[in-house]
Amino acid sequence: MSRLRLRTEDLIADGHRFSPFYKESLSNHLPMALVALDRLGASVEEIAAFAEHYSKILEPMPAPAGAVTEATIGEFLGRRAAVASWIAFFRARIATSGAEAMTRLWLDKLMPGISSVAFHGLLRLSYAVEGGGDAERAHALAQWAADYVTLGELPVFSSAGLPPEAALALLSGSKGRYKGGNIIERMSKVSADAGFAAITANVGAVELTTRALARAMLSAYRATTSFTVLHGITACHAFRLLTPLMRDEAQGRLYLWQALVCAYISAGGPDAGKPLAGDESLSWEKIARLAAVSRGEHHIKLVYTLRSEGDFYGDDAYRRTASAYMSSR
Repeated sequence: MSRLRLRTEDLIADGHRFSPFYKESLSNHLPMALVALDRLGASVEEIAAFAEHYSKILEPMPAPAGAVTEATIGEFLGRRAAVASWIAFFRARIATSGAEAMTRLWLDKLMPGISSVAFHGLLRLSYAVEGGGDAERAHALAQWAADYVTLGELPVFSSAGLPPEAALALLSGSKGRYKGGNIIERMSKVSADAGFAAITANVGAVELTTRALARAMLSAYRATTSFTVLHGITACHAFRLLTPLMRDEAQGRLYLWQALVCAYISAGGPDAGKPLAGDESLSWEKIARLAAVSRGEHHIKLVYTLRSEGDFYGDDAYRRTASAYMSSR
């Protein structure tokens, strides 16, 4: 993968003055959108214009809330207010141990909380690895660690069972059942249900390939246009990008599946919304141009994700989905 343009790298570095969170629990998408715009071929002027526009909603980095050390990791894990402390911790460790080693180590540690920050810890880290640089990796890992939460222990999976897409299709009756102010609050309520583990285990472990998970999320989104399911598509992309750095990819896929099932149920399952509609004939070039001028961070990231996944898997359904999505904006 080629480097980002220097101006894009400078804008990402400049964005480190902002907190990874704003309005208390929303995620800062600036560095991810800048990487996506650069990869989609947006002009330097368009990328800078997006940064100026989006920065207006962000909040300054808070002061550190103490020092994260090897001895105090447990005390600081999951403390959003301590995000600046986590950034200092990761920057220091990357400086001494290297970005690659620290990414591998902490990707393994944080994987049980793959859904943390509504998947945005995972997402931001994947974009940082794509081209954000060492400092951006520190910010991404810090965001994940500062808002770390798990969905409970993994169930025991059998070797035989349904493919992911078929398992999701069986879910029903959850529309409107789980209330919460954001995605992760609703997911936490789903994971607390007594039957959640059994539902998660209703799939064969051998069926849980990265490709099958990605395709299941794409099909689920096309059937529901759920904003929560949209995050499942981007999470599958991020997971794929990070697999070369994982100690145990197979175990990671189990955590990813657990989180995707939880997200899907929290959104209402198969009855979450309405099917995707729009013009599916646009070329990737036209789709990318629409995303570049949209100023919508989720539009930009989704188009980049769909193009990357479509190219990797050789599946035109990703282009058709991106075309319908952008033509209906």
